[in-house]
Amino acid sequence: MKTKKRALTRLLGATALGASALALGGTAATTLFTQSAGAVGCTSVPSTGLTAAQVATTNQTFSTSVDATGCDIGIYVPPGITGVTIGGATSSAGITVSGANDTGIFVDQTSGTTIENDTVQNNGVAPGAGIESFGGIVLAGVSNSTVSSNTVTGNGGGGIVVNDNGPVNPGAPNPGPNAPVPSNNDTVSNNTISGNYGSCGIVYSTHNSGGSITGGVITGNTITGHIGVFKSTGPDLGGIVVAAASAGATVSNTQVSGNNISGSFEGGIIVHAHAPNDVVTSTSITGNTVGPANNWGSTNGPPTTAGIILGVDQLPPAIAPKITQTTVGGNTIFGQFYGLWISGVTDVTINPANTITVPPGGAPTFNTPAPGSGYWQVAADGGVFNYGNASFFGSTGGLKLNKPVVGIAQTQDQGGYWLVASDGGVFSYGDAAFHGSTGSLKLNQPVVGMAATPYVPGAGGAPASPAGLGYWLVAADGGIFNYGDAGFYGSTGSLKLNKPIVGMVPTPHGKGYWLVASDGGVFNYGDAGFFGSASTLKLNQPIVGIAATPDGKGYWLVSADGGVFNFGSAASYGSAAGLKLNKPVVGISATPDGKGYWLTAADGGIFNYGDATFLGSAGGIKLNQPVVGMTSVGTTFSG
Repeated sequence: MKTKKRALTRLLGATALGASALALGGTAATTLFTQSAGAVGCTSVPSTGLTAAQVATTNQTFSTSVDATGCDIGIYVPPGITGVTIGGATSSAGITVSGANDTGIFVDQTSGTTIENDTVQNNGVAPGAGIESFGGIVLAGVSNSTVSSNTVTGNGGGGIVVNDNGPVNPGAPNPGPNAPVPSNNDTVSNNTISGNYGSCGIVYSTHNSGGSITGGVITGNTITGHIGVFKSTGPDLGGIVVAAASAGATVSNTQVSGNNISGSFEGGIIVHAHAPNDVVTSTSITGNTVGPANNWGSTNGPPTTAGIILGVDQLPPAIAPKITQTTVGGNTIFGQFYGLWISGVTDVTINPANTITVPPGGAPTFNTPAPGSGYWQVAADGGVFNYGNASFFGSTGGLKLNKPVVGIAQTQDQGGYWLVASDGGVFSYGDAAFHGSTGSLKLNQPVVGMAATPYVPGAGGAPASPAGLGYWLVAADGGIFNYGDAGFYGSTGSLKLNKPIVGMVPTPHGKGYWLVASDGGVFNYGDAGFFGSASTLKLNQPIVGIAATPDGKGYWLVSADGGVFNFGSAASYGSAAGLKLNKPVVGISATPDGKGYWLTAADGGIFNYGDATFLGSAGGIKLNQPVVGMTSVGTTFSG
């Protein structure tokens, strides 16, 4: 969940400023801020390299609006400055904080702050290098504080953010404290949040190694997104996010209850662990109303709308992040393809039952299958055969096709697939979205296969690119047709080929692809490296398919007699070349770790090698049409 490596949480991270704050006028007595509203001068905030319209002192109450035009921060509460109140217990006591370049209200390494009944709007107007966690209200390394009954809107950044603080400090010019400062027992309640472009509605997330957030309460908030609207800082991400986003970090005992979320670019409520040895534990998600149209951006989870998302990134077992002791109950979810989408999380209690309404084809709850735990075969009539944890989502087996089906590709969360016919017609099932086809074009040569874009999380928390929301079609002359987020990197369409192209496979980063011809010639484009080919070999049978290693530094070719040819980092695990086959081999699919592969024959027979497990086949079935290809359950990235 793109959450939250990025704007959801760039921390101010100033060093301790207790003495400096007193030098700026702090006293032990209550101070009432009464400067008139309107443009104000900017005060340099010691140790941070930033400026603020107002710097709070101990026990200060802010009762008049602040125009922070030209300043990095509107109101800054420094480390150790306690008892600060911004606004008050009644709606008439609230103030407006607006115009800051980066963040409206920033509370840093302290406790006992109350932000109540305020309007925090139109901040993040000129975000700079000083703070990347820009927008409305940010609490970093803050405990026992309350953000309640505020209106947070129109900010060029996130809504309300609660973080730890520490040396990683990826936002401010100067580093934060050497040891992470946790945020504990902070409450965000009854706020109205909308139109904050560039980060999420409400976020509780760590960003320093070993950092922690404990005991937070997120309740009674209303978050409303703007579907399809983008501003200079990004979309209105909306949603509520609880995330561990730094190595060895812990987020625990967070309660998310009674909130109303709709129209978020990402999932309505997201619980995410995505760095080595992260733990998010004892999260309670109860009594929320989620929907419609959350995750309209189809990112950081399923490639379609979803209400509640629970996900961990796939890392080696020794360092794998974990989400444990999660309770999801009594929520009302509607207007979403998936009500509850779960990836890599097993310790989930659903009690009481949720009320979930989904459209035709959708699922109230979807658990992504484990990598390598299943596969699909497709026949020329579009019949689909599924094995292991690969689910059946539909087929063209009962349709009258203009041309035969020639290939299959699965979605990035394994919740659907596309079929492609030789005229380039594309048929989508499950959560596979239709992005376009060549069905209405006059082709020079027939389409022979397709490949889906992978989900590739962006560096430093930037948006995934690509995000598993597209596909390529390849024709026998090597012509490439790209749709959705699939990029065009070149083709053999204008070359005179010795033999026709028979298949393609993308690189792991989705910025390139390999094409293979029936004589074993390999053509590489984009970031696909050339590691060799079978074009100079005397083949017993033509090449029929290609599969890539997960590191993108090698590939396998397979021939019709089941011979497997390995190049680069691709190891040999065996082949069917010495077997007497009933029907020729027509395709190959590698396991997610690259330590094995499956071959499929035209009669539906499956041959497994290395760590590829045999889970069944159509070999014993009387087929209406021959099998023409296969794909296997891959790795799901939660973002």
